[in-house]
Amino acid sequence: MIRCQAAVTARIGYDVGEGTSPASVVPTYRSIMQWAFDCGALDDLTKDDPVRLLKNVSTRSTRVGLNQELFASCEDLAGIMVALGWKSPRMSLAYNRNPAAKPGTAGCLMAKHS
Repeated sequence: MIRCQAAVTARIGYDVGEGTSPASVVPTYRSIMQWAFDCGALDDLTKDDPVRLLKNVSTRSTRVGLNQELFASCEDLAGIMVALGWKSPRMSLAYNRNPAAKPGTAGCLMAKHS
């Protein structure tokens, strides 16, 4: 026998402030990447590399990279489209023609430094 409970009103457990805007994403990425370098997580880079690399960070580059990483991790197309906000499968598939990421690259990096 399955016991049912009465529905409860949804509630917010926490609030972290204002939402992000498109203009705040790149500075956030740059800040996180600089922090990772400062903490030694990117120990294969020289001290001059972050300056050069951070100049080229864009939301497009991170979105495409994540798209490739999700495909390499065998995620399904529908889930990738939802996660990255692709409106059609065309863009997601087009960006995955020549993947730059090896399978599990992001996951391996996270495991290495956690």
